[in-house]
Amino acid sequence: MKKATKRTIRRQQVALIALAGAIVFFIYDLVVDVILEGEFGTTHFFIEFVVFVGVSVALVFGARDLRRVRRRLEAEKKITKFFSQQLAESIEEQMDEWLMTRSEKDTAWLIIKGYRFSEIAEIRNVKESTARLQATSLYAKAGVSGRAEFVAEMFLPLLLSATENPTDGDDASQDG
Repeated sequence: MKKATKRTIRRQQVALIALAGAIVFFIYDLVVDVILEGEFGTTHFFIEFVVFVGVSVALVFGARDLRRVRRRLEAEKKITKFFSQQLAESIEEQMDEWLMTRSEKDTAWLIIKGYRFSEIAEIRNVKESTARLQATSLYAKAGVSGRAEFVAEMFLPLLLSATENPTDGDDASQDG
């Protein structure tokens, strides 16, 4: 979850806690007004009761909205996880089609994630020249000349399938 989203949820929780505190105060005050001061039915009592009801309604709506936001956020997390897994599987399939070795796949994933060769070498505990050599090998298998083309080649099939119009060709049959 992003920090901004967590911060927003935290602020909403704090606001709801403040409303709950106000409700407790108003309950106490209303009880004192009725029992100790005999103010039931007075303008003062009526105004405090209306404010109490308004704050209570705000708490109920706020709690409901916060639950909805949390449910929506959880649903979005599930969708994101699903599509991330699909993307990873698609990339793995492409790497398998290019007959990449495990080392080349490891290097490819780090390239896709945007790591520099020095970082790839450090992560994989190899020399930078080894990381560069593996990259050159996987570029050759992919039929590309460099990092940018390689990453683009990984995503191109996904982008093309996403932009295909499923109704293409249907127009002619509808015209008659």
